[in-house]
Amino acid sequence: MAARGRCPECGSESLVEDAHYTQQQLVCAACGCVLSEGLLTTTYTDEEHLREVAYSQSTGQKEQLSRCLQRGIRRVQDLCKVLQLPAAFEETAVSYFQRALQLPAFHLVSLEKKELLGGCCVLVTCRQHRWPLTMGTVCSLLYAKQELFASVFLSLQRELGLSVPALSLADLVTTHLSR
Repeated sequence: MAARGRCPECGSESLVEDAHYTQQQLVCAACGCVLSEGLLTTTYTDEEHLREVAYSQSTGQKEQLSRCLQRGIRRVQDLCKVLQLPAAFEETAVSYFQRALQLPAFHLVSLEKKELLGGCCVLVTCRQHRWPLTMGTVCSLLYAKQELFASVFLSLQRELGLSVPALSLADLVTTHLSR
């Protein structure tokens, strides 16, 4: 469908309306310059009323994850890889980490405690799956003091209401002897 006018770039009168991803645009057929764009809409009824829609609503994407959350998730994933844990463990640990950071108790804690929180989530997950991992192992991987790690671990357990079974000494000995 041709429209009247001239392209400001090349001077051509060959302007067409182009439906690009359900969005009407006025485009120069000669050089490809976009002269005007339509409104992005979500449904047929929205198109009738030409109501503008926010990018996050049109794509279904939520706000971008905070840097702290991104860094923490990456830390949890890296720790799981170093420990060679199954993918299901990693997913559970990441889930615990995300849940914990939503709680007010973990909003105003120091950066050091937030970094230890990821290790605590991995330890909780391993204990729940009867995977023989000690607090000392996680502390040595994170270069953390055991007292501080233990306090974050207990806070996590209390705030999320998690049931964390004690480490079985028999499983631990068997694991160490098999290596």
